[in-house]
Amino acid sequence: MSSGDPVPSVTEADATGEIAALYADIRQTLGVPLVNLIWRNLATIPGALDWAWSTLKPVYEDGSIQAEAYALRVGQSLPDVSSLDPSTLSDAGLSATDLTTIETILDSYERSNPLNLVAIGALLVLLQSESDDAPTATPAERVAETPVTGGLPTLLSLDEMEAETAELARALNALGARGQTHIMVSMPRHLAHWPAFLELYRSTIAPLDGDGRRAASIDAVIADGRSRGARLASRLSAGPVPSGEARAATVATLEEFYENAIARMIPVVGLLKKSMSSS
Repeated sequence: MSSGDPVPSVTEADATGEIAALYADIRQTLGVPLVNLIWRNLATIPGALDWAWSTLKPVYEDGSIQAEAYALRVGQSLPDVSSLDPSTLSDAGLSATDLTTIETILDSYERSNPLNLVAIGALLVLLQSESDDAPTATPAERVAETPVTGGLPTLLSLDEMEAETAELARALNALGARGQTHIMVSMPRHLAHWPAFLELYRSTIAPLDGDGRRAASIDAVIADGRSRGARLASRLSAGPVPSGEARAATVATLEEFYENAIARMIPVVGLLKKSMSSS
């Protein structure tokens, strides 16, 4: 992976020892070929990644997080969106091989973002609650989903892109961000190998920012994720929580990614998938 992450991180390429082992477990457990930026950032906070993952792993193993994340994902009320039909994609110079890789990227984020959102919501309740009055989750019904397979391209830094592509990636990062653009989300960086697709991405999503439809979708995801995370929190059994500065940094990181990165990207992936469904 490129070292161009916009926040402190341990990239997948640079991970060694315990962090590399945790990354491998995250990929296998989530069923995706990537480790999202939230985990790469937590790896820079002493004790945070190990604590977060060891706390969450049991409710991944019993299917609770997967069930909640799947319900959040399929329960979205997404606005109508223009179609990226086969002729449009072909006219943009995208080959069948290109589209296969692009679809793998979208599938990976479609799977991982809701999982991460629900998990972060549960961790925040655990870290911030001063009582035991969180709602109790009922046992989850397992959701059978095939792991997302296939290699992903290099995660490009802005400096590795052509100037126009980098500017487009920044513009995509600003969509739905409500001024909070300090976290550069990863998906446009993965898709930057195909600037033509980034242009289609912008033309599909940008109109929804102008009339509030995407903001409503984001707000709904934020609220639903908080509710599902709160239910799951009662089932978490945490080890020693990071203390002092590490605890404060962990809470700040989880809140930042929840509100300003992951939640706003979940509707984007759904909308892009919806727009390409005819192809």
